Amino acid sequence: MSDQQAMAVAEKLPIERAHFRALIAANPNHFGTIKGSSQPSVVAKSGDVAYEELKCVGYNPDLDLLKAVVWIKQSAGYLGGLCSLGSQEYVRFYLSFDNGATWLDQGLASFTAYDIATAKPLEYAVTLQPRHYQTWCFREELPLVRAILSWNNPPPANMPDFVPVWGNVLNEHIQIKPRRLFVMADLLAEAKVTLPAEMSAMLDPAQEIAAPQPQQLTTADLAALYHGKDVHQHRYLFPLLHADANNPAVAEAYAAYGSAGPFANLGVDIGALLAALAKTDGDTSYERLGCVGLDPNGSDNLVGILTVRRPNGYGGTQCQQGSQEYVAFWVDWEDGSGWHWVGTAQVAVHDFHTIPSDGLQYAVGQPINLAAYRKPCQQGPVTARVRAILSWAVAPPAWNPDYHPVWGNRVETRIHVYPGKPASTGDYTPYIESICSIDICDIDPATGLAPGDRPFGAGVAIYGIIPGSPSVTTPAANRPKYRVSVKALPGGSWQALNDPFNITIHEQILPGPPTATPFTQTTDVNNFYTYQVAPNVPGVGWRDIVPSGLLAVWNTSGKTGLWQIMIEAFDPVANIHWPAGGTFCVKDGTTRSTVVIDLDNEAPITSLDITGFSRDGGPVQPAQDCASFEVGDVIYGTYSVFDEHFGSFDLVVEPQAHAHGAHPAKVNPSPPPATLPLPRSYPAVPNTGESGGWTLDTQGMDPCGYTIQLQSNDRTIVSCVTTWRNDSAFVGFCLIAKPA
Repeated sequence: MSDQQAMAVAEKLPIERAHFRALIAANPNHFGTIKGSSQPSVVAKSGDVAYEELKCVGYNPDLDLLKAVVWIKQSAGYLGGLCSLGSQEYVRFYLSFDNGATWLDQGLASFTAYDIATAKPLEYAVTLQPRHYQTWCFREELPLVRAILSWNNPPPANMPDFVPVWGNVLNEHIQIKPRRLFVMADLLAEAKVTLPAEMSAMLDPAQEIAAPQPQQLTTADLAALYHGKDVHQHRYLFPLLHADANNPAVAEAYAAYGSAGPFANLGVDIGALLAALAKTDGDTSYERLGCVGLDPNGSDNLVGILTVRRPNGYGGTQCQQGSQEYVAFWVDWEDGSGWHWVGTAQVAVHDFHTIPSDGLQYAVGQPINLAAYRKPCQQGPVTARVRAILSWAVAPPAWNPDYHPVWGNRVETRIHVYPGKPASTGDYTPYIESICSIDICDIDPATGLAPGDRPFGAGVAIYGIIPGSPSVTTPAANRPKYRVSVKALPGGSWQALNDPFNITIHEQILPGPPTATPFTQTTDVNNFYTYQVAPNVPGVGWRDIVPSGLLAVWNTSGKTGLWQIMIEAFDPVANIHWPAGGTFCVKDGTTRSTVVIDLDNEAPITSLDITGFSRDGGPVQPAQDCASFEVGDVIYGTYSVFDEHFGSFDLVVEPQAHAHGAHPAKVNPSPPPATLPLPRSYPAVPNTGESGGWTLDTQGMDPCGYTIQLQSNDRTIVSCVTTWRNDSAFVGFCLIAKPA
C-alpha cells in the first residue's frame, strides 16, 4: 500500500479509530469505559472487535508459558504501513485460583500491527512467562486465565475489570504444572505431619527431593482405569495399535482373531476395535486445535492453542505419564514450492476429573527460522500460509502435510513476517533490539528517555539477537559469543558488563521432547557471554531462552546521567569479531547500532510541615507538627518535592475512614481559584518538581489522631518495571471536638 493509498484509507476511518489516542488523552472516559469516572462519556463504545480480536488463550505447563492468538481483520486502521510505526496490540494476562473472585496480574505482552493489503485474517501470537506456580500431582489445580486485548492503549496493571474500547476479553481454564522438585518442609506440611524433635534434628527441611518419574500405565492398567468411564476402547488402545492399524496385512491378521487374540483377557474384540479405528477420521470429541498464529517477538514462534475437552482418555492423571498432543506445522511461501514442514511441537496432557465444561486450554510453540525470508519494508509485506495438524498420541509424519489424524484436526491460517534485513547462518552480526522491552527506536537518542520522558534505573535489561546463529547441535565452545559494553557520556570509556543473570533455556533436540532448564549466564575472561539461542532446523531441533532475547542485565546502582550501550559478537571458530548491525528507525530516519539511555537512581527529596491554622474564618495563627486543632479548623502547611525526573505527588490523610473524604489542596498564590486540587503530576508540574503551600479544611472530620502523608514518585523505570522510585514525608495532628 502506497503512502497516498494509506492516507486515503485513513481518511475513511471512523474518528473513534483514527484519533483514538487523542480522544482518550483529552477525556479518559470518552467512550464510557471507566466505572465511576467523574468525566462524562461522549460516545459509548467497548469491546469492538471489527479490527482485531483475541481468539484463543492457552498455557503450556511443560515450558511454563502463557500464549494468546489475535486476529488482525482489516487492511487498514492500524496507523500506518510497514515503513511506519504502525500501532500496538496489547494483551495483559491475569490468573485466578478462586474462580474469578480475585485476580493476580501476570504482566503485559504486545506486538505491532500494520496496514497490510492482503488476505485476512492475519494471525499473530504473544507469549508471556507467568509467575511461578506449581501444585502437587495428586491435586487438580485448574485456574482461570483472563487475557485482555486492547488496541493502542495498554490495559493498566492490577485492573482485571478493565474494559477495552478496541479489543476484547477472554476467560479460559488452564492446568498448573505439577511439582517435580519439592523440599522436605513442604512435603511434611502438605501431609500435616509434625516429626518428633529427635527426628527433626536429623532432617534438613530445605533438602530438595525429586519426584519419581510418572508411571507408564500398561494396557491392563488402562482398561481398568477406563472401565465404565465412557472412554472408547479404540481411544485408549490407539497408541498400541496405530502402526498395526495402518498395515493392511497386520490389520487383516488381527481381524481374523475376532474376539480372541492378545487382548482377549481384557474383553477387547480386535476385529471391532480395528473396524472402529478405520472409521475414525479427525475425531475432535477429546481434543481440538482452535487457533494458530505467529509470535513475532524475540525468537519467532508458530503458536497453536488446543482444547482438551473431556475428563478421561488421556493416559492417566498428573501422577502418571499421561499422553502427548502433537501439533505439526507446515508453511507455504506461495512461491510454487508447496508446503514445507517446520517442525512438530508437543505438550503433555492428563485426565482431570474436575475439568470444567469449557475444557482446558493448552498452548504449543514451534520456533521457525525466518531470518532468510525478511525483506526491507519498502519491498512490501512477506506473508505465508500456515497449516497445523493436531494429532493425539502419534506425531503427524513430517513428509505428509495432508495427513488425516485419527484423533485431532487441521487448521490453516495466514501469517505476516516482520520486515528487516535478511540473514543467513554464520552471519553473527548482533543487534540491540530493546531496553527493558522498550524498542530502541522509541528511546530519544538525545535525552536517553523512554516514552513519557522516563529514565531508567536499577537493573536495566538489554535485549537483542544474532539472527545467523548456528544449529542447536553446535558444541557450546563453538557457539557465537557476545559482549555488551557501556560508557558514560560525554567522554567516558567503554566498560564491559559482566553481571551474571538468570534465564531459562528451552530446548528440543529431536526426537526428544522440549525441556526447560534454569541457567545462569556468566562471562568468560574476556567478558563475553555465550549466545544460547539456536534457530529451528527442521528435523534437528532448536534452542530458545526466557526471557526471550535477553542479552544482559546491567546493575546501574549509583550511576546517573547519559550512558551509551554497545554490543559486539565473536566467532570462536573463525576468530572473527562482528560489530553491531544497525536498526533503521522509522520515527526519525536514523539507523542505530548503539543506544543511549538516561539513568536516574535517586529517589525524590521531600519535606512537609504544618505552619498554621485558622478558626471560624479568623486570621492564620502559627502551628507546627503534632499540634491539636478543633473540628472545623483550616490547617495550613508547606511542602516540597524535588527530583531530576519528577513524576507526581499527593497529600493523603490517614485514617481515611475518619476523614470522610477530606483531602488537602494546594494553595494557589494567584487566585482565583484559591486552591488547586491534588494530586499533581508532570508535565503540569515542572520536570524537577515544585514547592508550595497546602491547606486542609477539617469540617466534617471525626475527632481523632491523624497523619498527613506526602506521597511522591519520579518517572524512573526501575528494574524494567513500570513503577518508580518514591519517597514520603509525614506530619501528625490531633483533632478534638469543637466545644459546645
